[in-house]
Amino acid sequence: MPASSSFSASSASSPANRAVVLLSGGLDSTVALADVLIRQPVACVLTFDYGQRAAARELKATRAIARHYGLTHHIVPLPWLSDLLPQALTPKQVLEDKGISLAQPLTDAELFDVNRVWVPNRNGLFLNIAACYAEAFNADSVVFGANAEEGVDFPDNTEAFRQKMSEVFAFSTLNGVQVQTPLVHLNKTEIMERGLALNVPFEWVWSCYEDAEIQCGQCPSCIRVQNAQRQLQAQTGKAAGLAFQ
Repeated sequence: MPASSSFSASSASSPANRAVVLLSGGLDSTVALADVLIRQPVACVLTFDYGQRAAARELKATRAIARHYGLTHHIVPLPWLSDLLPQALTPKQVLEDKGISLAQPLTDAELFDVNRVWVPNRNGLFLNIAACYAEAFNADSVVFGANAEEGVDFPDNTEAFRQKMSEVFAFSTLNGVQVQTPLVHLNKTEIMERGLALNVPFEWVWSCYEDAEIQCGQCPSCIRVQNAQRQLQAQTGKAAGLAFQ
């Protein structure tokens, strides 16, 4: 951490109206970042490298997005978390090295099974780390891209989760860091429409679970985003221009 950002307990007594934003490079986190920027300064954005299959593409996306907005970008390595990843997010070479064959085509029910892509306590962990940065940088909030569509299946994408995490941070941070989820009541189509209104640089967005040149179009994340793009175009004639295989 730069010397200019050194933390002292006294600095936490009067938090500035600034935010720390979790940025994965996907649709939700990028639009959440653009949304918060119209309301308050952003102290920094955080990207986590935890050995996920799409790590390289996500880092490429987040670096470009951070540059686009002129923001300080911290990449936080969590190598130990790679041992806890589900197969759907584990790099294919790692699976092959362990003698694990790649999954055969899945049914829709199997494809969207939460257990296939659930990383133990990922959002809880990421938000706790973000709260550390927020307190150290004298920011009063942390932001992530929780949304209504994923909140149906993922409990850590809900308003109840946001509230509970804020309650915890009232005890665990001296400046009472709060959690913001500006997209929590929006579905993917609405998020994409919001992103177009905010001139989000969609050319850099990467929502895919795979590490490839073009988003696969077949993973659950790609399917959700493709559906949103089709619906938005049908409703408004507008599209984000995201490319898929």
